[in-house]
Amino acid sequence: MSQEITVDFSEQIAKVQTKIERLESLIYYVKNQKNALEHYKNNDVLLTDKVGLNLSGVAQCSFNASVATLIPLLEQNIEYNTALINELAKELGIEVE
Repeated sequence: MSQEITVDFSEQIAKVQTKIERLESLIYYVKNQKNALEHYKNNDVLLTDKVGLNLSGVAQCSFNASVATLIPLLEQNIEYNTALINELAKELGIEVE
């Protein structure tokens, strides 16, 4: 007599989907932050100019700051988010170059 086995993967699928969405979001933010950093470093922007920027990671925030203050914050945020990207990718079984 054969028995039917039912397995519900919906919870695991939802968790993986949430991680994928977070990964996509972090990649988007890091790309934009790298573009902003490159712009501030390579263009005629005065270090005393005030600019606004949205940062993300565990918590999102936005603020206005001088470019001189913003550059190290962007660098740190990019590094932190890149570590999160690598961690999420590893959890999902994705190899990162």
